[in-house]
Amino acid sequence: MGSRIELKKQISRNLEENIQAIYASTAASMDIVVRRFRLGNGQEAAAFFIDGLVSKDLMGRDFFEPLMHAKKEGIWTAELLAAEVIHSGEVNVETEFSTLFENVLQGLIGLFIDGCSTAITIEIISWPQRSIGEPETDVVIRGPREGFIESVRMNVALLRRKIHHPDFTVETVRLGRYSQTDVCLVYVSSIVNQGVLQKIKQRLEKIDMDGLMDSGIIEQLIQDTPFSLFPTIGVAEKPDIAASRILEGRVVLMLDGSPIALTIPMLFVEGLQNSEDYYTRFYYASWLRLVRFIAFVLNIYLPGFFLAASGFHQQLIPFKLLLSMSAAESVTPFSTGVSMLLIWIVYEILREAGVRLPRPAGQAISIVGAIVMGDAAVNANLISAPVLIVLAVTIVASFVNSAYTDASSILRLCFLLLGWLLGLFGLFLGTAILRLYLCSLESFGTPFFAPFGPMFPRQAGDTMVRMPLWLLRFRPSELSRNHRRMADMAPGKEDKR
Repeated sequence: MGSRIELKKQISRNLEENIQAIYASTAASMDIVVRRFRLGNGQEAAAFFIDGLVSKDLMGRDFFEPLMHAKKEGIWTAELLAAEVIHSGEVNVETEFSTLFENVLQGLIGLFIDGCSTAITIEIISWPQRSIGEPETDVVIRGPREGFIESVRMNVALLRRKIHHPDFTVETVRLGRYSQTDVCLVYVSSIVNQGVLQKIKQRLEKIDMDGLMDSGIIEQLIQDTPFSLFPTIGVAEKPDIAASRILEGRVVLMLDGSPIALTIPMLFVEGLQNSEDYYTRFYYASWLRLVRFIAFVLNIYLPGFFLAASGFHQQLIPFKLLLSMSAAESVTPFSTGVSMLLIWIVYEILREAGVRLPRPAGQAISIVGAIVMGDAAVNANLISAPVLIVLAVTIVASFVNSAYTDASSILRLCFLLLGWLLGLFGLFLGTAILRLYLCSLESFGTPFFAPFGPMFPRQAGDTMVRMPLWLLRFRPSELSRNHRRMADMAPGKEDKR
């Protein structure tokens, strides 16, 4: 899991040798601060830390002041100082230089004492971080509005607020030869599938690279099928979503510096679900899930079906509509398929420009591209109005299921070409291949298309529809080893006496 920092193994009793080792190993980096001072008994000591990663106010009050007033007859040792003088934060005694240096690079303070072959690390971390707020891409009307931030410690604390149980477990590993990034595995030990947990640890152990900047890098390195169209590892930006998945038996993987948590394993139906589904009444939640499924189908099928119907199966189109479509297309210089491809490429360019530009300019680009350019293209007879309408409906449908944005873009193009070249036969052929492909995918040994392939009838109540909460008594059997989630507690039934 990444190489350890190569430094001298043991800490020297000579304070000057330890200080020179620090300077030699960091090439006198400007943010490495070494502060010499004397303890209360006159014994020399030195503290070193990373400027900007520690709270200087707390360091002066809780670190330097107690040490400089620590009077004692005889010599202070690291063990005595840690036990009798330093009482703030997490305090550890280290014997290896490499371990001490790694902890300091993570934001701790290192303390050397002259004449002592051990050192102390003290946690007074205070690095810059943004405040907790609602994620922009996961907005809800009803439900918690807090989202993860870039601090993995804060993110773990947000999850701990949701799950107050001794089985709530957090394991930390460091990955990256140079970045030495903290990666946390969070799960409930009495619920999690141990086989899945061991697979995650084994795949993390194989990661050996220079640095990890975001959880998306880990996602690509540990997933089952590297070339899969569909994501086989879920993502979560909100603590309530991550906590719910932990309670189903999943493992949440969080990377320091990334506000996106990974949830393992993932099922296909997760892309059609939303956290708000569980905070509202079941019939409305079921209707919303049905709407999302319809949007997913329209997103990938509508352009291809339009080309298949207009090119091969005109009998499927009402006669008056067919006449208006023919009249509109008769004045355009391109065929329907070519027009669809061209306008789709223009849309992808506009979407990318709107995302990359600053927000006010990006919104202006999107409005100009969607309204002005579309209207001008129709008035100039470059494309027909029906093609523009189909494209607009497809674009709106693509925003409904953000989890499958990447997959639906590729599938939409594939079904567009199949419908353009082979008609409905091509769409049926593509659908059969897609279903077989979905059934073949796995997420850490878990069937990705469950509970539809293979079938798990007992779990169908929380898929395309959401049954009442009191009927969802069991966790997904393929995700956990403790299947019962709640007791039998149907509401409205009073005890008969």
